Amino acid sequence: MNEEFQPLEDIANSKTTLSQALLFMKEHRYWSETTFDSYQFDVKLFEKYLVGQGLEPTLENGQHLSLVNKWIVQQKENDVAYKTTMRRVAALSSLYSFYKDLGIVQTNAFKASSVPGEHVEPHSRTLEMDDLKKVYRAIDDFEKEAIFIGVPIKLLLFTGFRNHAIIKLKVENINWEEGLIVYNQKIRNTKNKMQVLPLPPLFMEELKKHVIERELTNEDPLCYGIKGFPLKNKQLNALVNKVNDYLNWRGGERVTPHGFRYTIATLLDERGLSVETIKYLLGHSSGTNVDLYLRRHKLKIQQIKSELTNIESELEQSLVEDKYEDNSLDREVMFKKQLNKSDGVLPFSEEFILQLSKSNPQLLEKLMMEHYH
Repeated sequence: MNEEFQPLEDIANSKTTLSQALLFMKEHRYWSETTFDSYQFDVKLFEKYLVGQGLEPTLENGQHLSLVNKWIVQQKENDVAYKTTMRRVAALSSLYSFYKDLGIVQTNAFKASSVPGEHVEPHSRTLEMDDLKKVYRAIDDFEKEAIFIGVPIKLLLFTGFRNHAIIKLKVENINWEEGLIVYNQKIRNTKNKMQVLPLPPLFMEELKKHVIERELTNEDPLCYGIKGFPLKNKQLNALVNKVNDYLNWRGGERVTPHGFRYTIATLLDERGLSVETIKYLLGHSSGTNVDLYLRRHKLKIQQIKSELTNIESELEQSLVEDKYEDNSLDREVMFKKQLNKSDGVLPFSEEFILQLSKSNPQLLEKLMMEHYH
């Protein structure tokens, strides 16, 4: 059979290069040569980027949201104009939409991505997991000084909510039984906007404690600033900047509230969640009935909750490990003093030695060696 009469899905597949895929697509579009040349230029730029990441410039390798977001950041770092970046994203989104409709690729990461404009808050880097562990540690250290910023910062991290949503949240927005937060915003002259997201279990317990200790009612705001007043306007930026200053993150290292939105999207993408599920987390859908909304998006909510719980577990575990390391030196000094007074008799109970063998075997070995030598 002559190739020009073959169905497109028979001659293109996920391993087809982007440039070749564009040529195949051209046969089914009424593009002018100028339009095609523009598309081709944009596609070749993204192919070059993929090669620079150590990947083949194929359809399947351009599906990852984390890669696409990093490419968009690179455009900004290279001082590419906002409108030019928008055009490039639109061109590649058109290509991926075409092949997604044919079932050749599974996702269109370009459609799920956003391009920071000239009049929005500064673009923020995406945090790695190790960075988030440092943020968790900073929150914990602040609490020791009676500075409570954990609730709004963790809401940023686990929900990807924008500034205006965090500020508008009230206690009544929490569904305690289901472990969900419901952002239900009525916008004049438009459809109702609703977003229903799961929260990880330990953070839910923290929210309960937060509400009880502050004696909040359903109508009270959920988030408060450093001085104990409800968050307003750009005060969330001040909280995040406090974390930046504490961690000595300067210049390009600094993170903005919007950076947490990029971060959770990238983390979930790297952990295998579909672009459609991540879009659900980041986007707003129309609706008025929460029960109907939950039934429609049940699987996405379950997938997000599972991964958020895993992320929370890693962050909490790192906090425990950090605390242990901070106290280990003091413990070691104390243990040495006890050893010097023991006259050859171990000053520790069998239960303590057993626990230490599990939690810090290196320290136990060191103490035993010093005791017997």
